[in-house]
Amino acid sequence: MNGTKERLMILDMISEGKITAAEGEELFRALDVTDDPSAESADPMPAPPQPPFPPLAPLPPLSPRRQRDSADLVAALKSAGIDHVTLSDVQEMQDHGLTSEYINEMLALGIEPDGLGEWIHMRNHDISPRYVRELRDMGIDDLDMDELIELSNHGVSAKYISELREAGLKDLDVDELVELSNHDVSAKYIAEMREQGLKDLDADELIELSNHDISPKYVAELKKLGFKKFDVDELIELGNHDVSPEFISSLQALGIKDLNIDDLVELSAHGVSPEFISQMRELGINDLDTEDLIQLSDHGVEPEFIKSLREFGITDFDLDDIIEFSIHKITPRYLNEMKEAGLKGADVDDLVELRVHNVTSKFVRELHELGFKDIAVDELIELNIHHVTPRFIREMRLKHGEHLTLEQMLDIRLHGAKDALGVR
Repeated sequence: MNGTKERLMILDMISEGKITAAEGEELFRALDVTDDPSAESADPMPAPPQPPFPPLAPLPPLSPRRQRDSADLVAALKSAGIDHVTLSDVQEMQDHGLTSEYINEMLALGIEPDGLGEWIHMRNHDISPRYVRELRDMGIDDLDMDELIELSNHGVSAKYISELREAGLKDLDVDELVELSNHDVSAKYIAEMREQGLKDLDADELIELSNHDISPKYVAELKKLGFKKFDVDELIELGNHDVSPEFISSLQALGIKDLNIDDLVELSAHGVSPEFISQMRELGINDLDTEDLIQLSDHGVEPEFIKSLREFGITDFDLDDIIEFSIHKITPRYLNEMKEAGLKGADVDDLVELRVHNVTSKFVRELHELGFKDIAVDELIELNIHHVTPRFIREMRLKHGEHLTLEQMLDIRLHGAKDALGVR
């Protein structure tokens, strides 16, 4: 007796919960001792005394169906090249619904996972014999287990593949099928895109368009706005930079109607909104082309800045002047502070020079408080360069009198009081 029947009975008792896995192990060990002929012929070896095993309850009879199921499962696993099954394997097969019927059907289809773990893995991902057969009927018969799982995980059914083929997408590999499904590229999407004039799109182009939310409705709205011809790359650029039909329509309402795809992309990418253009026009900044608008936006020129220039008294300026102001951080706040400090008559170049040489509103105000008013911009810059500060002026007045002019102050700083004033 080789104990096969008894082993099947033990497996069935474990599966029915009549005994624990640990108790089953005890029974298997007892059977191994009984079946091992060497145990009787070998010379007895002295061994430490062991407590006797508790008596085992008699094994209940197996139902014919359970015995047949267990035998079928063992036979199916053996056909799959799995000769040794542990108790934990039995429990795992039970948990994941791995049956002899499933194994035999898959083997008949030529699906041969490597080991029990892969069988369970395939079962966990709902790879059914029917799914494999449906793919085979589509002519897809060279997939390994990983590819089958990948297709199933991403909802790629035989029906989906059939619809894509009817739409003209044939000879797709696993990666393309998965990507198309992931990006919701359906046969309906393909048909509607073709109705909008986008014909002969390949898998990569369809994936890119869908990935960037380019819908048939979006294309139709572009066409209504006058854009009749565009390629896939242009559509993707529009999608990447959030160029919406509403954005285009608002620009056209301002009279900007001759923009091409590149213009629209550039305007949106640089944050030039219809509102920005409208506000600039209200301030009299008209006839700006795409490049002009982009430069203003890139340099952070806001309508408020134009207002502050005019309030300061500067009305004769061009786009380059505005950009120059922005580069040198001549802000509305700076202009207001200079005006409050008493600076008058400064033009665009003057303001840039003052900013470049870090002439502050505080410096101008303190000179005014000391009685020096209507100072020329060149003189302010020279005084600042040579550190003729309000503090220095006060010190020189204490030493040499209140009558000193700014020119004398500068001479004292450059040459000393002896040379400048002829004092010892």
